[in-house]
Amino acid sequence: MFSSLQELTNLMLTILLRGGWVGFVVALYYMFKILYMDYINDRWYRDQKWVFLKITAPRDNEKSPLAFEQILNQMHAVHSTRTWAETYLEGQFQIWFVWEITSIGGDIGNYVRVLEKHRDTIEAAVYSQFPTAEIEEAEDYFDQLPKYNTETSEYDIYAYSLVLKNPSYYPIRTYHDFEHTEAETIVDPVTGIWEELTKLNPYEMVVIQYMLRPIDASWTKAGYQLVKKLKGEPGANKEPRDKFVGAILGLFGALIDPLIPKGEPSKSKSTKDEPPSLMLHLSEGEKEIINVVERKMSKLAYSTKIRILLVAPKEKMVSTPINSAIIGAYKSHWHTAINSLKPDTDHWTNIKYWAFKEWEQPIHDIRLKYRKRRHMHMIRKRWFPHGRPPFILNTEELATILHFPGIDVTVPKIKTVEVAKVQPPPELPIAPID
Repeated sequence: MFSSLQELTNLMLTILLRGGWVGFVVALYYMFKILYMDYINDRWYRDQKWVFLKITAPRDNEKSPLAFEQILNQMHAVHSTRTWAETYLEGQFQIWFVWEITSIGGDIGNYVRVLEKHRDTIEAAVYSQFPTAEIEEAEDYFDQLPKYNTETSEYDIYAYSLVLKNPSYYPIRTYHDFEHTEAETIVDPVTGIWEELTKLNPYEMVVIQYMLRPIDASWTKAGYQLVKKLKGEPGANKEPRDKFVGAILGLFGALIDPLIPKGEPSKSKSTKDEPPSLMLHLSEGEKEIINVVERKMSKLAYSTKIRILLVAPKEKMVSTPINSAIIGAYKSHWHTAINSLKPDTDHWTNIKYWAFKEWEQPIHDIRLKYRKRRHMHMIRKRWFPHGRPPFILNTEELATILHFPGIDVTVPKIKTVEVAKVQPPPELPIAPID
């Protein structure tokens, strides 16, 4: 295209002098905005007061995951809108809450970390579905765990995150897919997780961390564009362009076009009338995919991150049985044509050698220690922006993988309410006090 370096240099100078400097100014502004927003967001976040709650499950739970779907629907109320001043001057942003399932030596507990001002919301949501549950403030178990150091700590960790196989618009299998209508029963897909967590040794700890950030319905715009594409509607293949990227390309395109010689105009192709949709020609499986994608986008959703941590003494660390059972339980939601949860093997603490084990050992050790420090920091701090990009699950999907076990699930060491607490009847006579 360019016969010499001088020609290329002259073109770049011409673009710069004819207004190309505007692009550099815009790029600098964009970078400054990122640094500024990071600073004020961090300042606002440090002023927030959090509370760590322990939720004791009801002893005889006969409710399906639908009850947890309702809890998550109510918890979506923590989503808020912000004014320009609140966003760009005060640094406010959409906050999240964290639900953690822990097993410490085989004793299973449910813990929630929310803003203090949202405590009433989580209590109302849980009590509305499980009146006999108990919610009380607890001490964060990470405060009792010594700070992790890959060299000096007496314990070791194994950690990873879960990610979606396909884009978030495709749903995973939900509890409706595990129902037996004729027998009026449901096969709990996460039973394997509960069973495995009860088998931990007294010196082991497992934390399954669900970080949930409520989002509005704006994410469905691209999803409905995907639906149009799956239906074969005309113009559905046009990808929406980001406004910032579009402005930059438009600016440089206007500057470069006059400098590049035009070739011969291409012959126009004859256009044919396109059908409004190809739905009639789709198979039943393709139609089902469209239906489940639309169903997912019809419900409230959360920007989600799922992290899993195993802690054990260095000399007793055996991660394979626990992780195999947990990963296997999540794989029960696998659907090859739609979506599934899987471990993020590109960033977990199980690093494989590339080719030569002995030669790569020093690099392998450095990479492994870095990943362990990073995972421990992310899980302990519960800072949503850290780590891999989040994915989107709606309340039905979340309720499928996050709920109390049913009465038919044998989990002997889960923390449950032993005695139901009820108010005395109003007509009960009260004896006078001498």
